[in-house]
Amino acid sequence: MTQQKPKAFDFGGEPEPSPDPVNPAGRPPAPRAFDFGEAQDGAAPLKPDRSPQALSFDDVPTAPASSALTRKTAARPLFDSEDHPAVRDALATVHADYPDVFAHAEQRLATLFRRILPVRLARVTEWAEAPLMEQAALLQPITELVLKFSQMGVPALLEAALETTKGPTSMFGKLFRRPTSPAEYRPVLTSSRAQLAQLMADSEIAMRNLEASAQGLGLHLTVLAVVSKLVEDAPDAVLVDALVQRRTLIQQAVRQAELSVRQMGQVRQQAADLIGQISSFLTVTLPALGMAQAQGSDGLGRK
Repeated sequence: MTQQKPKAFDFGGEPEPSPDPVNPAGRPPAPRAFDFGEAQDGAAPLKPDRSPQALSFDDVPTAPASSALTRKTAARPLFDSEDHPAVRDALATVHADYPDVFAHAEQRLATLFRRILPVRLARVTEWAEAPLMEQAALLQPITELVLKFSQMGVPALLEAALETTKGPTSMFGKLFRRPTSPAEYRPVLTSSRAQLAQLMADSEIAMRNLEASAQGLGLHLTVLAVVSKLVEDAPDAVLVDALVQRRTLIQQAVRQAELSVRQMGQVRQQAADLIGQISSFLTVTLPALGMAQAQGSDGLGRK
């Protein structure tokens, strides 16, 4: 009968641990440092250089304040600029009282408000001085063109040319007045038509420049109106009077420009009508008269 070898530290009823894998060298495996068994398998190890904190959000990245998301969601203010509060208040007044002007001239108005605000007496007394002088210079070509049209006397000249097509009506005229041929007016009417065409071209440029100048003065006038409203309760009576006087001056200049443009428009209309009448006389009336004279003569000078 084979004798059974007793096991080391055999205490009888305790369960026998599962045998470790056989070491090929015949030695028991060396214990591992911080070996806590298989319970930690599959769990993420803790960071060795920081301990976990309760409800720690340190790892959540913070979006920069100027990110695209912030720019899209943030509401843009109506007047987003670095201007003085008085400038922003003035623009807000224009936006409320003159919406059409604000819509197409916001930047120009902002520039003008920066020049006049804060309000000073010296700034008010010199306000829009350069545009006023510019408009005075632009009025001169309009005046000269109107005077030139009057001196040309084209309506009277055309009327005289048309009168020659009728012949003398009185007995005195038939006996003693040498009849004037309508063809004699051809050179002078041709020259007049060319002058009228040049006047049309020059007046178009002059009107366009004057209208642009008047629009600029209108913006200066709007700025003064808003500034007057902002300082209407100011105790400085001299400043208030200066604002009233300057507004009146600019209003008169704008009105003068409007009247000049209207007058030039009427002259242009008359010039266009005269050009049409001269062309009709030269290209229709004169050839028809020549044809009628040729048909009324038998070739021997007899009619």
